[in-house]
Amino acid sequence: MDRIVTTDRPAGSDRTSRTVRLADGRRIGYAEYGDPQGASVLAIHGTPGSRFMFALTDKAARERGLRIFAPERPGYGLSDFRRKDVLLQAAGDFRVFAEAVGLRRFALIGVSGGGPYAVAAAASMAERVALLALISPVGPIAECQSKIRMSKLHRFIFTRIGRSRQSGAAFFWSLRHVVRYAPDIAYRGLMQRVAPADRSVLLRGEVKANLQAALREGLRPGIAGARQDLRLFCTPWGLKLAEIDVPTIIWQGSDDTIVPSGAAYHLAETLPNCRLDVIQGGGHYWVFGEFHRVLDAAQAALRA
Repeated sequence: MDRIVTTDRPAGSDRTSRTVRLADGRRIGYAEYGDPQGASVLAIHGTPGSRFMFALTDKAARERGLRIFAPERPGYGLSDFRRKDVLLQAAGDFRVFAEAVGLRRFALIGVSGGGPYAVAAAASMAERVALLALISPVGPIAECQSKIRMSKLHRFIFTRIGRSRQSGAAFFWSLRHVVRYAPDIAYRGLMQRVAPADRSVLLRGEVKANLQAALREGLRPGIAGARQDLRLFCTPWGLKLAEIDVPTIIWQGSDDTIVPSGAAYHLAETLPNCRLDVIQGGGHYWVFGEFHRVLDAAQAALRA
């Protein structure tokens, strides 16, 4: 395996950005935030998204002595695309990344669409993970959709769009176009979809700037990463969830309109060492105002 960490930065990239070159020639893009000498946290962004998503953790991570590594999945930002057929295969890149940057024991954070990848990564590196922290995660919908309540929109996204090559392409190309050329219109559309509690968070200037930058960079190279995410979310994960005995916390907003909450609750019931923390009245984006809550838990687990 090639463990060379390059420091070349494309024009327009911020000073935190790096790439890891894999043995097969692909690059994994990532950013670092927080304390450069701190305890390690591997943070996996949502769908769509990029390494920029965790810039909001920088100050709180420094205060807690945490070093945030935020890699991008294939097809997002600086990471080269490669098709993955199953979730565990996709999570293999995170194991290689952890080796490349020297992560031995770390907390693992998965936000929204990063949740399934974080679970799969924890399954493949259980001995290294001090805490699996899942924030408003996409749950194992294919396995539990007959047991949970889902809105018509969620069923449409996670069945018809997710399982149709043409529908998925049309959906994400449209999203990429509006994010790129009319970001304020895209943001207003998001504000109309979220729970009331989310709107006060999304109105914060730093949160709006962060989300817009993360989406724009994630979709800059195209939609392959986002399409792959949704395809994998809509098929069985192929993981033995009941055997992933890693200390886990799931934070889930009770009023989340972006992911099916029932699937997150099902995930919490299935993982054997999991605590569920329901944010009463919270939506999907509550964490952008309270990243410190998650970092406190990561700090405590790493100190233990």
